[in-house]
Amino acid sequence: MTGRVKNSDQLKQAFVLRAAGYSLASIAEITSISASTLSRHFAKYRAKKGGLTLDAINEAKRQLLDDAGFIGDMKSKIAASVADDISQIKAIREAIILTLEETMADKGLPAHYRARSIAALSTSIALTQKTARVALNADSQPIDQDDLPTLFIEELTQEEINGLRSEQIRLNEEMGIVSIEGAEIVEETE
Repeated sequence: MTGRVKNSDQLKQAFVLRAAGYSLASIAEITSISASTLSRHFAKYRAKKGGLTLDAINEAKRQLLDDAGFIGDMKSKIAASVADDISQIKAIREAIILTLEETMADKGLPAHYRARSIAALSTSIALTQKTARVALNADSQPIDQDDLPTLFIEELTQEEINGLRSEQIRLNEEMGIVSIEGAEIVEETE
């Protein structure tokens, strides 16, 4: 950011964003005007954060959304931000793995330090998972219950067990594996 206002449209956009409640840092990022320049202009014209009416905010949103360049630019920024978040998460997880391995390998480290390290690493993992879910907007994705598979657990009958054993013996013979005909089969009983 150069700190120079490139055109009056940028400054108008900055005032609209400020009145809509955007932070100084967000406005600086969006408009490419330095935070100090924005602060000077806001003080000069007494622009207050969140001072617009709902109608004015909706009109400003409509104008911004009608600007095709703005939408494309915003999509690019969002995609870059998500990609950056995911890269950071991967780097943090790699560091966590290395730290955990080093901690567990250090036999001179007292047990209470090891326990504290593991607790801290667990918290870090939980936070990186939460960051990933937020970055990917995973929690707002509906789960279609019809797509989830159903797990059926049934007890095999003795006939089915004998059939499976016969099939295994046949497959072993086809593959040239030595038969274990004389081996004792131990069955568990309840």
